[in-house]
Amino acid sequence: MPHEPRLAVESIAGQRPYQEDSVLAETMADGRTLVAVADGMGGHAAGEVASALALKTLSEAIVEGQQLADAFRLANSRVHEMASEPGKQGMGTTLVAVLADAEEFSVANIGDSRAYLVSAGGIRRLTEDHSFVAEAIRRGQSEEEAMATPWRDALTRSVGTDPEVEVDVFGPFPLEPDTAFLICSDGLYKTLSDDQLRDLFAKSRAARGAAQALVTTAFDNGSDDNISVAIAEYGKVPREAAPSTMVLEAFDPDTDPDAEEEADASVATDSPADAVEAMEEESSLVGGLPLGALAAIVLVVGALVAILYFGG
Repeated sequence: MPHEPRLAVESIAGQRPYQEDSVLAETMADGRTLVAVADGMGGHAAGEVASALALKTLSEAIVEGQQLADAFRLANSRVHEMASEPGKQGMGTTLVAVLADAEEFSVANIGDSRAYLVSAGGIRRLTEDHSFVAEAIRRGQSEEEAMATPWRDALTRSVGTDPEVEVDVFGPFPLEPDTAFLICSDGLYKTLSDDQLRDLFAKSRAARGAAQALVTTAFDNGSDDNISVAIAEYGKVPREAAPSTMVLEAFDPDTDPDAEEEADASVATDSPADAVEAMEEESSLVGGLPLGALAAIVLVVGALVAILYFGG
């Protein structure tokens, strides 16, 4: 049975003047985990309201016992209702979520925010985009042709723009140990390939570090949108071995109990010169001996060991 997940979220406005994304990662009272991202649209205030309302409705509906698809439909209804208010006309949002218990998980989405599954075997996308570009590619058009149109940023489905909306639901699937869910808005994946997402995850030490690295790299790569990611990691997805000169990421033992042990191991001395240097730094803790005396003791002890070993 997979362990309780390590959760992490990271969301920035990026180059946009305002933030319309909302993120959620929570373990509910019944032990299930809900991880979701909503990417609002409609401009300042309206897009922010739409995404926040969608996640609030989703979470409340799941807690009340509704199925994932029904919770999405309720979110659509409430956002659509609010979109009739002054200043909020036309607002809407994407919505993607993973709902997992101890044995299995399900995924649902509307729009072009995505869910990925990360494991030792690589990265796999769990959702399909509901966008003009994605639909055109599925019909056989090349990505270059689809991206050349004025509708390249248009969604074919979204939460709140219509009274009713079709929800894609996948699963339930078995929840395997040592896997992670990576949920994100398009501001992340439009500047990072799937392989880059996996590589950045693999080079992190924990879920929180992965979320920070992903968002920072997308921004540095020129993302011109809000950038958001939510992660739930079960067990420990295998990471690449960190080089000895790598600067350690900050760790939080509450969210990554293995990180403290890794950090301690990485600073252990591994040569006689390192050992002498460490002794010099701690000379005040061994009787206040002068540093030169300590060094002499080390040399004498080493000579005696050599005589006993080779002369015996």
